Amino acid sequence: MKIRPAEHDDVHTIVRIIAHYASQGLMLPRSHGAMAANLPHYLVADLDGQVIGCGGLEPYSADVAEIYGLATAPGSSARGTGSAIVQALIEKARSDNLSKVFALTLAPRFFEKMGFKTVEHKDLPMKVWRDCVACPKYGNCDEIAMVLDLN
Repeated sequence: MKIRPAEHDDVHTIVRIIAHYASQGLMLPRSHGAMAANLPHYLVADLDGQVIGCGGLEPYSADVAEIYGLATAPGSSARGTGSAIVQALIEKARSDNLSKVFALTLAPRFFEKMGFKTVEHKDLPMKVWRDCVACPKYGNCDEIAMVLDLN
């Protein structure tokens, strides 16, 4: 398995993987247009030429970014795909001299194993005011806010 930057040819597969979880209420859906616009932020896990996972790193300030859109193809979750993607995103954040990364997740144990700590949503005001206010779950969010200090 190789972790690489997402390419235009990956958009349909990434949208399909995310749609699988969005249909279960586990993620927010992404349109092809939105994915294409955010493609530079995404990495994918490539196994023998097939995309089996994805994740993005969205800058929020000069020193903070969000890990988002993390998903693995159904049937590939036990391969360490998600962990490999998150580790690559953390490495990218470090190379970009960021001081911390955060994620909103329904799988806090996964992120805890990677060193993330649980925080309150109010500890991430840039996320709340930029994205959460437009989310259909706003005011009734079931996601856990997690932060990893990179220093």
